[in-house]
Amino acid sequence: MFTQTIRVVAASFLLAALALAPESAAQQRVTTITIEDPWVATTNPGAAVAGGFVTLRNTGAQSDRLVSAESTRAARVELHEMNMDNDVMRMRQVQGIDVPAGGAATLRPGGLHIMFFDIDAQFQERQVVPVVLHFERAGDVRVDFIARPRPTPGAHNHEH
Repeated sequence: MFTQTIRVVAASFLLAALALAPESAAQQRVTTITIEDPWVATTNPGAAVAGGFVTLRNTGAQSDRLVSAESTRAARVELHEMNMDNDVMRMRQVQGIDVPAGGAATLRPGGLHIMFFDIDAQFQERQVVPVVLHFERAGDVRVDFIARPRPTPGAHNHEH
């Protein structure tokens, strides 16, 4: 009888500990968004803005939407797209970027991208720029973007 009581008490403590543990396996948020190749363009000294690029892959059965982003390295971060308008490339802010179920959204130079305004210092090659991406369903995802030069138009990337 005493051994059974100890087992019940021990099991009760274990269940209570699991319920209270903030990062227990039972309570971890599972996201269906995979972040691929996050990078920011290096900047010149004194530059106030920079662009960020990434592929957002949704392995889930429901679509999601990137609604905003923030970084400690910039006073303001916005989601943008570039479009041709009468043979002129124009950039405008968008309110969100859809990430379809079972699909991806690719943010790249000349298309959808993240804009960093009033950056705190030059983004130098290989520097880490911390970013928090805010999704409708997946919630907040912290990502380290790596600074690298923009590809030169017409150049081929031979990294493997």
